[in-house]
Amino acid sequence: MADRERDRFVALAFCRADLLFELDDDHDVVFAAGATSVLLGQPPEALTGRNFLELVADTDRGLAGEMLNAARAQGRIDDVVVRLNGTGLRRPNVAMAGYRVPDFDGHFFLALKMEPALQAHRLDEDEIKRDADSGLLDEGSYVTLAAERALAFKRAGGRPQITVLKVDTLDDMTRSLGASDRKKVMGAVGDILAQHSLGGGTAGRISDNSFSYLHRDDVDPEEVSSMISQAAKKLFNADVKPLAHTLDADGAGLGEHQVAKAIAHTIRAFSENSAGLDKKKSIAQVLKGLVSDTIENVAYIRKVVAGRDFDMAFMPVCDMRLERVQHFEALTRYRDVKAGTSPYHLFCLAEEVGIVHELDLAVCETTIQTMNNLVRKNGLMPSVAINLSGLSISNPQFVEALKKLLQKTGVPPRKLMFEITESVKIEQLTEVNAVIQSFRERGFRFCLDDFGSGAASFDYLNALDVDIVKFDGPVVKRACSSQKGSDLLSAMAKMCASMGIRTAAEMVEDKRMAGRVYQCSVDYGQGWYFGKPDFDPFIYQDRFMAGL
Repeated sequence: MADRERDRFVALAFCRADLLFELDDDHDVVFAAGATSVLLGQPPEALTGRNFLELVADTDRGLAGEMLNAARAQGRIDDVVVRLNGTGLRRPNVAMAGYRVPDFDGHFFLALKMEPALQAHRLDEDEIKRDADSGLLDEGSYVTLAAERALAFKRAGGRPQITVLKVDTLDDMTRSLGASDRKKVMGAVGDILAQHSLGGGTAGRISDNSFSYLHRDDVDPEEVSSMISQAAKKLFNADVKPLAHTLDADGAGLGEHQVAKAIAHTIRAFSENSAGLDKKKSIAQVLKGLVSDTIENVAYIRKVVAGRDFDMAFMPVCDMRLERVQHFEALTRYRDVKAGTSPYHLFCLAEEVGIVHELDLAVCETTIQTMNNLVRKNGLMPSVAINLSGLSISNPQFVEALKKLLQKTGVPPRKLMFEITESVKIEQLTEVNAVIQSFRERGFRFCLDDFGSGAASFDYLNALDVDIVKFDGPVVKRACSSQKGSDLLSAMAKMCASMGIRTAAEMVEDKRMAGRVYQCSVDYGQGWYFGKPDFDPFIYQDRFMAGL
């Protein structure tokens, strides 16, 4: 009867799992059942006596061990995603769930389930991006994995913490080193942070001199920072003093997406202004302030859109050879905006909460109206470029509303251009390109903004047929500070020219930069050297191109 009851419970367990394990206190397999031959290459009976962690892929072995240890005292494991050592090169993803049962000699009972849906929120191995110098996760991969693991470790009974640290002198120090030595320094920093992070792999590089790692509460961040200082001293006799803040990544009462947002906010806020964080706050407290600010700013955006409480400033974009105004970029200037809030951050927030298409349509309408008023008052002016989010141009309702607006206002197509920003990734490139071409066929031009700021730039250039490519400011600055940077900008400009695409460079701030950009064969320049944004573009009238 006992065997029959056991078989019944095993059968019921398979309604939820593909693999079942019973582990002793040392994590050795006492009992195994399920599709072990398919997923692990061995029958269940061959696994008895083996340590369970040997069945987990190297990349996730530390994480699985930390989860089991955290659950030893009081917790349970709820769908922690780990990779198994499969057959051949296969590393199947499974959701690991279970708990420790005191009544059964303190054994662990685990259920592992293959679940295709997991791919929607778990980065696969080839999707995880790493910083080339330090070997740490890049910001995007780190935020995703840290959020997932913080919640899982909390559910297992652990106390996860997140430490963010900034090394102000690191950037200056590594800049003077050769590539090999720079990699050695960053590799040492990466090794130390990864070693002390949860599972040995939950650490990331956030910027040139900012890092973050998720860890247990018994890890001493001051000791970790001291190890980094000692490593720099030993390698190059350099004084490096990391500034670190640690927060409890409690996740209490928060959804996974909220924890992800809080972690992202924390590490970015620290990277930008380490003094702005209160190390006594938990992630939940940080999020509470973030949510409060978000609600306030969303309400402000809604108010701005409804009342058109903003004005358009016009920044000249000039022909590099003649230094005359070829067109203007329209820039939004909000009225009564809270001190310290930038238009760019409001734009990004509008994208995040899904209302950017409303803001973009209001900006298009206001820009066209402002242009008409200026022309009636002063005469002809060059064309104007309006920024559009990739989310807006991907939104069929926005596209239809924009077409109706253009038809209603009757703005001449040659007088209007649209700049597609790269602040969010465009997913449906084929569909978006079809939309762009429907406007271009009517005479409207399109510019690909922020080119070179991310890996997606070349995907966009390959998939989207546009008229102008605008190089991102940091790309232009690098071109003006090093021969390598100049060579890269020149190569990109020539590549665009070979495809019949004009090029523009932003952040051209002085005559020296203008000369370097011109030598790189870039067609147009934008920056303070050519002129600052102004509500009255006709202050540049003496530099308007001929043939308006």
